[in-house]
Amino acid sequence: MSPDTDTLIAGEYFLAVEGYAMIRYCLTDPSAARPRLDEIRQIIARFEEFPNSLAIPLTEHAVEDGYTGWAPRYDRPNPAIELEEPFARDMIAAAPPGDALDAACGTGRHAATLVEFGHRVVGVDTTEAMLAVAREKVPAADFRSGRLERLPVEDESVDLITCALALTHVERLEPVMREFVRVLRPGGQAILTDIHPVATMTGTIAAFPDRDITHGIPYVRNLTHQIGEYIAAFLDVGLSIVACAEPCVTESVLQVFPSYTVLPDATRQAFLNTPYLLIWRLERPAPA
Repeated sequence: MSPDTDTLIAGEYFLAVEGYAMIRYCLTDPSAARPRLDEIRQIIARFEEFPNSLAIPLTEHAVEDGYTGWAPRYDRPNPAIELEEPFARDMIAAAPPGDALDAACGTGRHAATLVEFGHRVVGVDTTEAMLAVAREKVPAADFRSGRLERLPVEDESVDLITCALALTHVERLEPVMREFVRVLRPGGQAILTDIHPVATMTGTIAAFPDRDITHGIPYVRNLTHQIGEYIAAFLDVGLSIVACAEPCVTESVLQVFPSYTVLPDATRQAFLNTPYLLIWRLERPAPA
């Protein structure tokens, strides 16, 4: 797919944030929502002025093309990664060392953690640029090119799977879960992290702009999978749910939202404590 470019008018985004803040509070705390109405009036009255008038190109990329461009700077500070890594690390630390698969491994973030905790690691990704970074970062792991729906890994050959922030880019969950069951040994576990459906439905994208977003925002679209869809996919292939966490937007994460520097109060009311990530620990049950 060739990149598809559209234009975001900053004032339109600011109005959307104000509206989201209002819908969260107008029925339960009307007095807290009223300042948002005042700001909406100000945005509309000054819509042709900076920063409301700022036009920002938005360029959507296909997954592989987007992550190829993102690979050299993927490991820069990233709010999703900042929030996700402590949960994933604790889960990895709790698993006994064995044979591990880092599926959709990207730059090898979790492969490095798996090696640190004594696992023998295979990493799989579709993007060669990401794999190049991973191979340099984690020379002890075996990195392979492949897709989540057709993993280049033998049947029942791994004890632990990690898959981080990638399922939001697949059309259907069930084929991926079926592959995970195929390569997991009985009793093996999977640690899956993803963007929460609340976040994808309110505009969270996999964006990788330069420091100055006025130059434009290249991104990969995040697809929405509802929690019920995950559960149905797990049950369809025989995976048991061991644990589930829903980390929410924190003050630290909030500060990277595009509206925060202009409308900090509205951004806080709109997004603070809303679900941002969805983290699962699953198990392929051993025969009775």
